[in-house]
Amino acid sequence: MSRNEVDQAANSPIPTVTPRSPGEVRPSTEVARDGVETLFTEKLFSVLETQNEKINSTLNALRDDLFIFRQEIREINVTIQKLSEEQSSIKKEVDQLISNNNINNHKIKSIMNDAEESRSIIDHLSQQLRFKEQQGRINNLELSGIPTVKGENLMSIVHKIANKIGFSLASTDIDSIHRVQRFIPKNKKDAASYNGQPSRDLSSIPNIIVRFTQRQRKREMLAAVRARRGLTTADAGLDGPSKPIFISDHLTPDNKFLYKQARLLVKENNYKYIWLSECKIMVRKNDTSKALLVSCQADLMKIK
Repeated sequence: MSRNEVDQAANSPIPTVTPRSPGEVRPSTEVARDGVETLFTEKLFSVLETQNEKINSTLNALRDDLFIFRQEIREINVTIQKLSEEQSSIKKEVDQLISNNNINNHKIKSIMNDAEESRSIIDHLSQQLRFKEQQGRINNLELSGIPTVKGENLMSIVHKIANKIGFSLASTDIDSIHRVQRFIPKNKKDAASYNGQPSRDLSSIPNIIVRFTQRQRKREMLAAVRARRGLTTADAGLDGPSKPIFISDHLTPDNKFLYKQARLLVKENNYKYIWLSECKIMVRKNDTSKALLVSCQADLMKIK
């Protein structure tokens, strides 16, 4: 019996049956009706039982699915818990890294400050050392361009030059006199000579250092040299072709190189004067401008 038939049977009116007295014979139609009712009831129960089994099966399947779903939810919760713990651990590590980074940055800043302070101290000490080194040469004159001669008498050469420039030089004025290898910058670009001559012409000739017993006497001879420009080897009583010689303050290698750089900047920036005064480098833009002292590399920035 189909579901529609069951529904139609269930909705059909049930005929009223009048009770009979005992012993009364029931009509055949009543007997047939009772059979139909019995058959209907059996079919109805069969359909209901089938439907109940299907519902139970569906419920069991849903129950199984729900169990699996709950199990999956539990697994997801466990995974979420692990992820949360890992995230918390990572956050702690990140916080620790940030803290370490801040500490390291503070240390680096402190080290940089210490390094800057040390650099400043080193620069100051280096400047003092250069100053003392230059002060040790304050009584010296440096003569360049005088060729070496076997058995030469340096004192005689200096006296001849003094006579030529009109300076009265006594033997007691000189504390010592000797030759030293001429300073040549390591950088070939700056290897021009101290007095503007190509280094290849004079670099092989050791210079003569004259140390005076008194600074004033050294000043006086240098002033006489500057008044009498154009000294040559002939003026020193040397044989051979006449070549220029130069006499100046005895600068340290650092100050010689600084003087060279200053002369280049003076030329580039149209300064009118550059000179040495007591081994100090001085520059002046023009006749009315203020004289500037150049004592270190930073001072070169003044020449502009």
